Amino acid sequence: MLLTHESQSLDMANGASVESEINVSPTNLALSTPQTTLEGTLANIPWTDGFTLGSGVDVIKGSLLGSALKSFTPNLNPIKTSSESYRFISDDSSLNLEIGVSASGIYNFNNIKITASTEFLTQITYSQTSITLIAEYSSLFGYSDQPINYQLTEKAQELAKNPGQFRQAYGDYFIADSQRGSRFLAVYVCETSSAESLVEFKASLGAEVPKVFSAEGSNRLMQAASEHHVSISTYLYPEGYTGTAPSGPWNPQTILEALKWFKANEKGENMKAELKHYSTIIHGYPRTIPVDSRIFVELSHLYNQLWDIRARYDSLPKYYQHQYKLPFNTLNLGIVSNQDTLVTNPTLRKSYQQQAQILKADLDDVVARRDFYFEVQESLKNNPEPPANHKINESKGVNKWLYGFDRYLKSDAVVIHTTVYNFRKGPKPAIHTQHTFEFGPESRYRIVGWEVVSNRIDGHNGSWRKIRSQILLTDYAGILVESGFDRAMNWSLIVHYVEAKDYQFE
Repeated sequence: MLLTHESQSLDMANGASVESEINVSPTNLALSTPQTTLEGTLANIPWTDGFTLGSGVDVIKGSLLGSALKSFTPNLNPIKTSSESYRFISDDSSLNLEIGVSASGIYNFNNIKITASTEFLTQITYSQTSITLIAEYSSLFGYSDQPINYQLTEKAQELAKNPGQFRQAYGDYFIADSQRGSRFLAVYVCETSSAESLVEFKASLGAEVPKVFSAEGSNRLMQAASEHHVSISTYLYPEGYTGTAPSGPWNPQTILEALKWFKANEKGENMKAELKHYSTIIHGYPRTIPVDSRIFVELSHLYNQLWDIRARYDSLPKYYQHQYKLPFNTLNLGIVSNQDTLVTNPTLRKSYQQQAQILKADLDDVVARRDFYFEVQESLKNNPEPPANHKINESKGVNKWLYGFDRYLKSDAVVIHTTVYNFRKGPKPAIHTQHTFEFGPESRYRIVGWEVVSNRIDGHNGSWRKIRSQILLTDYAGILVESGFDRAMNWSLIVHYVEAKDYQFE
């Protein structure tokens, strides 16, 4: 449960129906089909909606089935262990590790729906100007500390004589045990306006991630954020408690207060599941399924990409969420609603893989352009433009005045266009010659850099001044150049600009 600002998350919905290319059930696939040998026991599978002890699990369709077992009750393990962990999410690799812990599964039984325990993954943001800190307190009881006597129902015993029919009815595994516990997870999204500021922020924290569930660690994070102009957005996700939890808005200090309340009101609920293959209780029951194991590797990668895309999409401004709404919904809802056919339908699987690759690249490009936009904003502070009508005289030697960027090498998604204006005039007796360079106004463009160049080196080329107060990130540049008295002049204005539609980050 998210205790923060109201938000909507997309969940299971009816996606576009696609006919399966392989119109056969797993039980009657050709014998020549490559096989996967399933593991006997799967531990630490995240407990998700719909789980009940004894339920069957189909790892090809990724679905829950009825129970083949008589009712059983595991012994509640009284031994509880508590721990805290802190980690930064700064790239695809660290996000995939987080997904592996919180939304992991095995084969095609993956937790790809947005639930109370996985919603935090959609808040994770990382780029050249942002990073996310995950802080987690958890307390877990062990699995049952005594053997459990699993017994098949009479109906299941009869079906077990035909493994194909048994598998259709009850799947490959059954939910054999649960691990109870509580979890208090906080997300700190740290954002700044330049890549350099983020690097300095991380360097100031040192190699150790701040332990923000302590007053010292929380203060350390806030001090570093203040010193390096980093804004922090916080989100809280508690699970396994009794009573009415504190409500936001959240900041590092109020999260400490909420953690104190949480520890006093923990009430363990099912957090992890242990799955057992039916071969562990049915002698001679086959542990192989007619599916190439490489398909499960492909699907694991696809599901990781889906979580990454969700996080990217949710972090975008509304302008770009609207722009990418259709491809995002098509992919997100399609994968969720068609998970049960992705193993046996290579055409559909390949289609989603291609869609995911294209959409992730597009969203990554938006994030890269956002980073660049923030760096242009930052340049206004670090290298401010001169005031309007402030006269600047050239001097001997090469004279160039550059504000903003004339190039950007960190991402190919940032495409900078350049227009050069030149003006040259011979001397006029007893007069100052003037000329005004103008770019725009042109709403299609945003200026990200501009440069005034004196093309004479003798110190007699005159002066220049801005016409308006700000040029960067606007669509107009106006520069007035003026010769010396009774002198020739030779000036240039170079304007660097981008497509405005790609930089809607105000």
